[in-house]
Amino acid sequence: MSAKRWLARHLLVVLACLAYVLFAHPALFALPLAALLVATSLRTPQEWITATLAGGLSLTWLLDTGDLPDQLVRAGAVVATGVFVTTTRLTRAPVIHRALFAVFIAAFATGVLLLVLGSSWGEARWWVEYRVGYMTRMASQLFWLLGDGSSANPNRVEQAVNSIVRLQADYFPALDALRILAGLALAAAVYQRVALEPYGAGLARFSSFRFNEHLGWAAIAALLVVLIPSLAAAELGATNLLIVLGALYALRGVAVAAFGLQLVGASGCLFIAFAAVAAIFILPLVLAGAILLGVVDSGMDLRRRWTTPPTD
Repeated sequence: MSAKRWLARHLLVVLACLAYVLFAHPALFALPLAALLVATSLRTPQEWITATLAGGLSLTWLLDTGDLPDQLVRAGAVVATGVFVTTTRLTRAPVIHRALFAVFIAAFATGVLLLVLGSSWGEARWWVEYRVGYMTRMASQLFWLLGDGSSANPNRVEQAVNSIVRLQADYFPALDALRILAGLALAAAVYQRVALEPYGAGLARFSSFRFNEHLGWAAIAALLVVLIPSLAAAELGATNLLIVLGALYALRGVAVAAFGLQLVGASGCLFIAFAAVAAIFILPLVLAGAILLGVVDSGMDLRRRWTTPPTD
């Protein structure tokens, strides 16, 4: 197969890999990719080369020193990878279900690790706040030096920096859970294309993305914790869970929209262009609409209704 044909066949996965490394460390998908290949299939040169490159990157990342949040992320990634590879070998469950189960076990294991180390979530949060605060303030000072600073209000800049630091520290678990989830899905997509005889179910078309509707009960429970004042001690944890579930429902809503556009004959490129423009100019509205559409689809299965002929 020529390089041009290969790129055309795998363009979306290549773009997804490039986009992923802008927001997360590449080892978060290289680690499960290497583990999947080693555990299931190492026969062809393509498999050996991919496993060696991904494994080398992962090993370098795992052996690197870091503070408490870094070590927690590495531990969570290792546990999630182990669970994901095991369920891939033993089950035919969809990728999203395997990935969600792996992240759930990893979150539990990370909590146990904190207890074993004699640490706490408060200490991990302090480390995140310290690190993000240092990097953010360095970046803001750099921009200040590059510009004349005449149009910037120092108080507003400081408030913006503090808001970014607080959000990163408070929602560090949710953001890393989403990174690991995306890394597992991306690893599964690459694995299905590299392995000669891949195990497990591969990624379905994005327009058919769905997950078990019972996950909605977790969202309801987390929302109740946030709303009930007497449960304020668990509010931050519940909010992190809501962020993860909100992202999943938003993806489901976007998948429903993509499916609907396909039914009326719109091309995938048109949908991507429309989604990009909408995300740039009206992101909050688009995000809220996507979550709402995802929630409605979980209860009504809109895609099945749209494709099922009406009965008399």
